[in-house]
Amino acid sequence: MVAASKPVAPKPLASKVKIYKEGELDIPAMVTSSRIRLGKTPYEFQKRFFANVMQGSDVILDIGTGSGKSLCFDLPVLGNEKDTVLVVSPLSALIIEQAAASPLSSIAVCKETLLMEGRDALYKRVAEGSAQRIFISPEIAASLEFSKKVLSQPRLQEHLRLIFIDEAHCVSLWGGSFRSEYAELGILRGRVSTNVTFAIASATLPSHVLDNVCAKLKIGTDAVVVSMSNARPNIALSVRKIVHPDDTKADLRFLIPEDATVAADIPISLAYFNTRIETEDTCDQLQSWAQDVGIPKSAIGFYHAKIGTARKCELEQKLRDGEVRILCCTDAVGMGCDMHNIFRVILWKLPPSFCALAQRSGRAVRDFSQLGEAILFVPAKVLKDGLAAEEARLAREVAAEPHNQEGDFAPEREEGVDVVAGQVVAIGKGGARVEQNADLDDVDPDAVAAADKKKKRKAARQSAADALAAMFLTSFSCTKQC
Repeated sequence: MVAASKPVAPKPLASKVKIYKEGELDIPAMVTSSRIRLGKTPYEFQKRFFANVMQGSDVILDIGTGSGKSLCFDLPVLGNEKDTVLVVSPLSALIIEQAAASPLSSIAVCKETLLMEGRDALYKRVAEGSAQRIFISPEIAASLEFSKKVLSQPRLQEHLRLIFIDEAHCVSLWGGSFRSEYAELGILRGRVSTNVTFAIASATLPSHVLDNVCAKLKIGTDAVVVSMSNARPNIALSVRKIVHPDDTKADLRFLIPEDATVAADIPISLAYFNTRIETEDTCDQLQSWAQDVGIPKSAIGFYHAKIGTARKCELEQKLRDGEVRILCCTDAVGMGCDMHNIFRVILWKLPPSFCALAQRSGRAVRDFSQLGEAILFVPAKVLKDGLAAEEARLAREVAAEPHNQEGDFAPEREEGVDVVAGQVVAIGKGGARVEQNADLDDVDPDAVAAADKKKKRKAARQSAADALAAMFLTSFSCTKQC
């Protein structure tokens, strides 16, 4: 009797993407194509990004908000209409907006578009190469289903040139705006051809965050760093002490000027909060003050990840049109959103990290020819005693709680289970992940010990990062020098 042969995993198809040697690239031709097809002339850092991607190098793009990051997704696919780039982006509203606004053929793959078009139909279009740019949410990009139905299909395997992970600081707890699904994106490296280059991008990548991000996303030490200064001399920074009881939000009464009689009298502002509850409560209070002076409630709104894509798009458009003057929000606002008319940014209480502070502040006046301001409100205790590492830890943990994450999917964790790339897996003693059909009592003790050791190392790194966050946030908040 002949034993049944074991199934053999199919070998990845050979990539047809050309990797250029130094001297083979025609940069002037790319610049001309960009001007004609995209209406933009690339800056030097964008040319450098393009050259390194085309030569097969991974790239770390460390540039400030509003500096021109989005053109970098486009340039590598201008030379060949079959080449494709996969852009992982954090929010459904942003993904849909980016795909709709692109002059190149683009598809948005997120919860909303899967529901509208149908999962199988949308995946089929992507797999067949109907678009050069694929904008996708992290939880879908990392899912096994997307890998089987799209990434493993011949057309995409052969012509995928670049995987671009935007807002990469979301990978790290220490970077602010933490998204647990982002931390699973490292598995993409093993699902695509070795010819596919990876790029990560963020405006806030200090060394401890970058090290954490690169480890999780399997970015090697030979990756090329393309960076620009984060300096924003057109934004005036200031710190104010919270003097009124927290629940009254009376310190924010100034957002509606005393002489305001119509909505246009209110400077367009984003007011950032660390939790969704504070976001909604403050919106209610500001709307009440607006009504007291005859300004409609509609001039003030709240925005977080759970309000729904249609409402997000509506608020974004009203903000651009000036109908909404104050938007109370979480970090769901701003990541990649094209908002150029924000005069003022308010940060209510210390954010979970210095990176988050820089991200939020940098969303004021993206037009560098204009002047604006960012105001941080801190409790009196912080100004008196500084911020302790323990308080920084608590702020980080609050931001990392599922109900405060700014994802479109933020699955709740339960005792004994975890969620990996949208799939529930069992957790054994010591935090070791086990197969769903495994008996928790039979977990390998060596695996448990290894998981415990890894957990302790992670806790030590987080403790050091919390101390850094406390030091820099305190330094910024309490300085008497500018």
